[in-house]
Amino acid sequence: MIKTTKLKQKYAHVLLIVLTTLAIWLLSKWYYKDGFENVFKYPAKVASLTATVMMCWAIILSARLKFIEYYYKGLDKVYQAHKNIGIWAFIIILLHPFFLALEKLPAIGEFIKYFWFKFPDGDRYVWGENLGILALLSFILLIVLTIGFKLKYHVWKKTHEYMGLLMIIVLGHIIVIDGDIAAYPLLKIWMYAFLLLAIIGFIYIRFLYRFFGPRFDCIVAEKQHLGDVLKLTFSPVDRIMDFKPSQFVYLVVNKKGISKEPHPYSIACGYNLKDDFVLGIRQCGDYTRKLEAIEPGDSVTAYGPYGMFSDDFLSAQKDCIFIGGGIGITPFLGMWHVALHSEDQLSSEDMPQRLRIMHPEIIKTWKSPRVSLFYVVRDLKDTSFDKDIRQEIDSSLFHGFAALEERGHHYELHSSADKGRISADYIKQRVKGDLQDKYIFICGPLPMAKALIKQFKVLGVKNEQFIVEDFNLV
Repeated sequence: MIKTTKLKQKYAHVLLIVLTTLAIWLLSKWYYKDGFENVFKYPAKVASLTATVMMCWAIILSARLKFIEYYYKGLDKVYQAHKNIGIWAFIIILLHPFFLALEKLPAIGEFIKYFWFKFPDGDRYVWGENLGILALLSFILLIVLTIGFKLKYHVWKKTHEYMGLLMIIVLGHIIVIDGDIAAYPLLKIWMYAFLLLAIIGFIYIRFLYRFFGPRFDCIVAEKQHLGDVLKLTFSPVDRIMDFKPSQFVYLVVNKKGISKEPHPYSIACGYNLKDDFVLGIRQCGDYTRKLEAIEPGDSVTAYGPYGMFSDDFLSAQKDCIFIGGGIGITPFLGMWHVALHSEDQLSSEDMPQRLRIMHPEIIKTWKSPRVSLFYVVRDLKDTSFDKDIRQEIDSSLFHGFAALEERGHHYELHSSADKGRISADYIKQRVKGDLQDKYIFICGPLPMAKALIKQFKVLGVKNEQFIVEDFNLV
């Protein structure tokens, strides 16, 4: 079942696209002096044009394009926008046949029959109407499956694979119906361009991404169990993957018995000169439990890296509060490593030019902001990464909590079973300095994130101080 988010996303460009589409349509009707006699056709056409461009944009967003990720400031934000735009398109498209059917009233039977297929008897327009009904019913089915049922990840992904077919049906409806889009050249170019981009985006992500996406072949170097979390270390086979702390990859395991469906996992380490990377995978579903069959030496493919969660931390402009709930701690592990080891990094002369540009955090001149890390778990049996976090302290120049606190860093394991739910007031008491001078990073269950943001705002924290990793997709 889809979990809709209340966290802020970027939608101004979507509104601009919709308004531009409607302006082109209205100006075309005015220029060609081609008004509708049936006034209900105006809101019907507004609904169809709006929903079509929104559906196209939702599919384009799913193609994992880097420039779109940069615009939204993270692929998690891209997918949340994709999800919400798709839901809005679904609601709006329902208005299209509704307004067209209003012409049939007060004959209730004719009104209801309008929403079903008709025998075409050689009538091109009726063929077009039937394609429209097919597209509408297909869209309703896909959305109901996504919203109304708690689908497993691979089933949810399968439902999305039919969105490209839906776009082809919509294109067929537009061509066969031979209405306003076909009649007005500028509107035709504009709409066909969006439909073509959507179809190309679908073909790329569905069929071509596995060959042309940002892929890196790796082998499993190490396997560890941390409670219900599988910690896997990967080494590159040939091409090195350059990543920032907190980024994530789509993992494909090349082993019989394990689906080749790509699944996203956060990188649970900082960048290192060995070029290895670590994933922490919580074994909570059918697919993740099958990963138990992975052994050192097995081949995998990683696609990515994606994500911009650590960018504000790496800018070192403000001190930071990290709040990781459950498996949401994994994006913070690499950032924690970078924060604690910034005093014992390399001289710029010892580093290749590529690393000097991409990784200022491993140069001696880069100084970490002070970091307060809160690892939030339900109870102490869920502390899969507590040992790793403490080992980072021991292996750093601080060599213990006293020196860590003296530098201004802080770490705390918070068990909700023992201490109750973590709150903004509690965090304020545990960190040094004012909250208004800090970035607040949150990754974990969405209810926890929303509750903490609301509490922090009461304490005077501003929207621009929050950086949230929001990958609640299904």
